[in-house]
Amino acid sequence: MMKTPLARAGITVVMATGLALTAGVSTASAAAKPNTVDYFSSGGKQRAMVVFEPRDSAKDDERVDVKDLSKDNHYIWTEVYDVTARKLKGHCQTASFTSCAFAIPEGHKVRINVYRMNKNDVDFMDEVHTKSGKLPTA
Repeated sequence: MMKTPLARAGITVVMATGLALTAGVSTASAAAKPNTVDYFSSGGKQRAMVVFEPRDSAKDDERVDVKDLSKDNHYIWTEVYDVTARKLKGHCQTASFTSCAFAIPEGHKVRINVYRMNKNDVDFMDEVHTKSGKLPTA
C-alpha cells in the first residue's frame, strides 16, 4: 500500500508530538519532590501521622498535613520551623485532620516538632524525619 507524502508528513507530526508530550511528562514528574510521611506512637499505639508536602515555593506554599489517629480526648499540635532561616513559621493542630500552609523558601530545611496534648498534659513525640533520618527540605 502506497502512502502519499502528505500522509507520511501527518504521521511524522503525530509521532513527534507524542514523543514531545511523553518527554515533557517524564521531566515534570522527575522534578517533583517526594512527600515526607512520618508516624508517631506513644503507649504502644500509633497516635499521629504527619505529612510534609514540599511545593514549588515560587508558586505555592508548603503544606503540613496532620492526622490524629486515636480518639482519646487528646489533640496533635505541631510547631513548624524554617531551620535554615532560624525562624518559627507557625503551628498546626487538630483532633481529627487538618492541612496547614507555610511559606518556606526553596531549599530550606524544615523542622516539625510533634506533640500530643490535652488540657492536663503535654507529650513531645518527636520531630518529622525523612526515610533516611534527615530533616525534610522545602
